[in-house]
Amino acid sequence: MRLSIDQANEAQGFTLVEVGMAIAVAVIFGVAAFATNERLLLMLKSQRETAAASMMLQEQMEAFRSLTYGQIGSTTVSAQPSPSPASAADIVYNGTVSEAQVGGGVSGTLQETVTVSGYMDSSGNMPPTTAAQNSWTRNASYPTGTPAAGNSTISITSYDLLKVDIQLSWTSANGRTRSREVASIFGKGNKGIGQ
Repeated sequence: MRLSIDQANEAQGFTLVEVGMAIAVAVIFGVAAFATNERLLLMLKSQRETAAASMMLQEQMEAFRSLTYGQIGSTTVSAQPSPSPASAADIVYNGTVSEAQVGGGVSGTLQETVTVSGYMDSSGNMPPTTAAQNSWTRNASYPTGTPAAGNSTISITSYDLLKVDIQLSWTSANGRTRSREVASIFGKGNKGIGQ
């Protein structure tokens, strides 16, 4: 029995060019899949860091809400600052549970800046931009925070309102610098004037 030319070609299999093209297509598909997977993993890690930063900011602000008005203006670190902070300096000293997930925590690229400043005096006037403020920075060099030069306890009789700003910045998994911040105003009537 004789085979037609088409049947003979089918019996021979694939040519070297066809096999080479099939391998090239498979390699291109594999490389694209791995590159996409890597990008997705970086995006997921970046989103996890952002979520942890938001949780860290919320934890810090909740700690400030637990203080009396006088404690918010205090720059003194108590002898036992944990688990119950007695001043703004204690909150900076302790850090939060969430911070280890943001840029490696203060041992990594995370930098936290906490600023407490007068917001409005008893006459309803805003303080000048040169008004006294308390500010601390936490990072890998200062894991328990370092006060800015010139920090002094804000006189609670001079201001009816205090503003607390917390700023975070870190280098994300994708190499970009990221930042988040939150601010809140605290009044004398919020939790009392207690020292």
